[in-house]
Amino acid sequence: MEKVNVLVLTGYGINCDVETAWAFEMAGAAHVERAHINRVVNGEIKLDDYQILAFPGGFSFGDHIASGKILALKVKKEMGDHLKKFVNDGKLVIGICNGFQTLVKMGILPGSEHNVFGPQTVTLTHNDSAVYEDRWVRIHANPDNHSPFLRGIGAFDVAVRHGEGKFLAKQHYLREIKDHNLIAFQYVDENDEITQKYPLNPNGSDLAIAGITNRKGNVLGMMPHPEVFINSTQHPDWTRLDKMPEPLGLTIFKNAVDYAGNEL
Repeated sequence: MEKVNVLVLTGYGINCDVETAWAFEMAGAAHVERAHINRVVNGEIKLDDYQILAFPGGFSFGDHIASGKILALKVKKEMGDHLKKFVNDGKLVIGICNGFQTLVKMGILPGSEHNVFGPQTVTLTHNDSAVYEDRWVRIHANPDNHSPFLRGIGAFDVAVRHGEGKFLAKQHYLREIKDHNLIAFQYVDENDEITQKYPLNPNGSDLAIAGITNRKGNVLGMMPHPEVFINSTQHPDWTRLDKMPEPLGLTIFKNAVDYAGNEL
């Protein structure tokens, strides 16, 4: 397995970078760098030196205009060419919560068949509840999506923390996402059935979508926070369960590190 370097972006209201870095460290990455985005823009940090790039959660630019919108414009304008090469090289990108919003609003998710950056065809908007949702939910990985991030993952509990997490798109774009198996995660009930029922589906997302990938599967965006379930004792019911819950949030990061180390 080759040495895996991970770059976790910080700055402008991003506030989940520490937990995200810990998750990659626990997953076995050789080096995890938390760096302000401006250090990438000015060339101090070279994307070419890394195999995995993370856009963590938070409230970039105070969620002004729309969550992730300003950060998306900044990234696309000031480091878009480097990011395009990164993705075309098959390297891995993960965007969590605000990071997912950012990837969607720069058009990298769902992207297009031939281009890293496509037009923005989907959005993440205000929850149907019209309140900030801070709760644990259950999600299920799409078995037909062969993204390296999703290997060996079924259903698991995970936390959400967002005010604008409703995945929304016109019907023909939703059909394309479904037909090309770009759905990564969906909200499910206690029987692991896809659900639109609140609060199991905390935001009212179309098709109960909690996360998607691009067509290559090397870019993943998701609203729930897997970095807050990297240890069994982080589960809110761990003392009440018959056995310790498996922290499948950590598995997402392990999958990324293993893939980067063996395939890139």
